[in-house]
Amino acid sequence: MELLLSNYPPAIFKCNTSKNYMEHALKKCKILKIASGYISSDALIDLKRIIELNSRPRLELLIGMHFFDGFTKNQYDAASALNSFLIEKNLGFVYLANTLKFHGKMYSFTMMDTSKSAIVGSSNLGSLYDTVNRQYEADILLKGEESLFVHNSLKEIITKIGSPLESISINTFIEFNQLLENHENVKKINKEQKADLLGNLTGVKFEIPIKSEPKSNLNAYFGKGRENKRGYIAPRPWYEVELIVSKIITSKPGYPANKSFDIYTDDNWSFKCETNGDNSKNFRSKDDLKILGKWIKGRMEESGALKMGTQVTNEVISKYGRNTISLCATKNPDVWYLDFDANK
Repeated sequence: MELLLSNYPPAIFKCNTSKNYMEHALKKCKILKIASGYISSDALIDLKRIIELNSRPRLELLIGMHFFDGFTKNQYDAASALNSFLIEKNLGFVYLANTLKFHGKMYSFTMMDTSKSAIVGSSNLGSLYDTVNRQYEADILLKGEESLFVHNSLKEIITKIGSPLESISINTFIEFNQLLENHENVKKINKEQKADLLGNLTGVKFEIPIKSEPKSNLNAYFGKGRENKRGYIAPRPWYEVELIVSKIITSKPGYPANKSFDIYTDDNWSFKCETNGDNSKNFRSKDDLKILGKWIKGRMEESGALKMGTQVTNEVISKYGRNTISLCATKNPDVWYLDFDANK
């Protein structure tokens, strides 16, 4: 038995992390069983990509709480996309607990050499491969004979309290979950702050095009991924976005070149962005590339123009109704206003 901790400072210990072990296991895994109470849409889409890029293990997943507590449309679409992929490729299935709620977090690994291990603890799916979220997690790692009880229990839990996702009719969804709600490094602004900001606009504005390159800009998810020294390929997260802005725009007077600054958005969010790279071509959210991605792609998803796990194409952009983001200057050079309202 081994304790796995997140090991974020100042609480650093001489032990492994669940994320590191997950990467190690997925490179050599033959069968992966998971039972998790709650799931996020991006965690499911990223898990699908992890399976595609690595050892393509068989996945048996139980979603424990959403039949009773409800799905957002995004969550259900992501679960359905993963389930369809697994069935089509003969790689497993997704089950939904529909006899009683399951709130645990259990993971079982059967390796290529038939050895087994298991993780039980606090880590949800996303935290096992999210490189930015700094929520501290604690898990227990079991290996060999110690893990067999978890392995066998998971097999029964999945089939006894759950049913195949495709056999359960889900027709009603809870209101769309704001992706940036309670997000680290993101704030919600009030009406007074918004009015004050709009009163300080200078009229200087840059229209940043939304591009549909197959493996960059809004489609980084479909890129190669990042391979570590052990050969594990970490996919680019679904919401990872970095806008590539042309020199024609970045060389204009007043453009915020090679600096970080506060952003306020037309739908009342605030977060930090930065520009860097040759000719300041990279426009991104600071510290976490998924913030800007959740703001842009989340709005496309909510409008119905974009479906999770699919390419952002010219057709998607046209359906959304807007192909640029307005970057507007204020009287404070360190504060900018972003507008992506498709109704304007």
